[in-house]
Amino acid sequence: MHGTWARRLVAGITSTLLAAAGLVALPATAQAAVPDSFRISGSGFGHGVGMPQFGAYELARRGGVNGGDVLRHYYKGATTQHVTTPQIVAVQVYGPDPLGRSGYGDTKDTSAVAVHDGSWRLRTSDGKTLLTGSGTTRFSLSTASGKIVVKVDGKTYRANLLRIHWSGTRYYRSDGTQALATVRDAHGTYKHGRMTLSARQGIPNVVNDVLLNTEYLYGIAEMPSSWGVEGSAALRAQAMAARSYALVAMRSAKTDCRCHVVDDVRDQNYTGWKKENEGTNGRWGKVWKKAVNASVASRTRAQALTYAGSPVQAHYYSSSGGRTADSEDVWVSRIPYERSVSDPYSKAAPGNSYASWTRTITQAQARRLFGLTNVQSIAVTARWTSGQVRTLTATKPNGTKASITGKADAMRSKIGARTTAGSMPASWITRVTAVS
Repeated sequence: MHGTWARRLVAGITSTLLAAAGLVALPATAQAAVPDSFRISGSGFGHGVGMPQFGAYELARRGGVNGGDVLRHYYKGATTQHVTTPQIVAVQVYGPDPLGRSGYGDTKDTSAVAVHDGSWRLRTSDGKTLLTGSGTTRFSLSTASGKIVVKVDGKTYRANLLRIHWSGTRYYRSDGTQALATVRDAHGTYKHGRMTLSARQGIPNVVNDVLLNTEYLYGIAEMPSSWGVEGSAALRAQAMAARSYALVAMRSAKTDCRCHVVDDVRDQNYTGWKKENEGTNGRWGKVWKKAVNASVASRTRAQALTYAGSPVQAHYYSSSGGRTADSEDVWVSRIPYERSVSDPYSKAAPGNSYASWTRTITQAQARRLFGLTNVQSIAVTARWTSGQVRTLTATKPNGTKASITGKADAMRSKIGARTTAGSMPASWITRVTAVS
């Protein structure tokens, strides 16, 4: 046993000396240690274009600014002004994706609308009333031969288009009671407007028709209403930005679905009465409604974010990593009012859990990401103006390098998919650390 150990020791020393003389190569594991994983440290949440909501909140908290000031800081060269608006916006709350985008929209071939605690009526597209009733009632929805099929109170109706009205709305004053509507598999509750029903691709298509300047914005759940206590300017900025976004979307109505916008991240998160009635006795909802109302002159006139005199598509997101992005660094097109600006506010905002974050990428995941057999280190070697990662470079133990480069949002997706979490909050990566 001792003789075997001695021979191995001598062989090891000899091999090391020969390797030092360049005559024998050491195994890769002896050349340098390969870490088990890498820790990615970063900041921010979202794409980085336009207004970071936490940044707007902190800027408003510091005082001395109004909603227009917040918007002008984050949208360079843009301004706020009263504009003439359409009265009604049509919001798809259930149905297939209007633009046929893969992975979006609803796919179930049945749904249901329920009216709660009030009166209701079912009408045709030309205003003929088919049926009325009261109390909590369920309307079952399906399709047949390109028509919407509605079953209610034991009766069945088929048509190209049908509408449900409920009491307390401007469409149906009725007996003075206030009813609410819900839609199965939608994420909102609806006090205002009416439901327009049609069939599309064999799937029920349900659209909530509401007043743009008030009823629609009352239901936009994109910023915590409680921020209005210390940061009312942020809520007002959000209201104007949301209206501006909708105005641009309405220029190209999605005719197949008879809608202008959808109710989720494809456009804006619309939850209707849930947002408007937020908090005990609607406490926080009232704060949000006050912010919305501050920018409204009438049903067809309100404040919006404009550039060169026209409303603009105001992109926004949760928080930045210290500086916002030029639009073309994140996506493709150069948008003149969405320029990179300093944002020390997002990281300083109270409650921002994404002021700093970490993600883990294993050695195996790093190999697949970079196409290397082993990865010793990873570093950010180029950044966009915003500080978001542009190029990420990996180095093998023997010094061989491999890099990935791309637009900021594409890099967030590509790198995030290789993390153990399967995603990454943003592409503001501060450093990558080896973990053994």
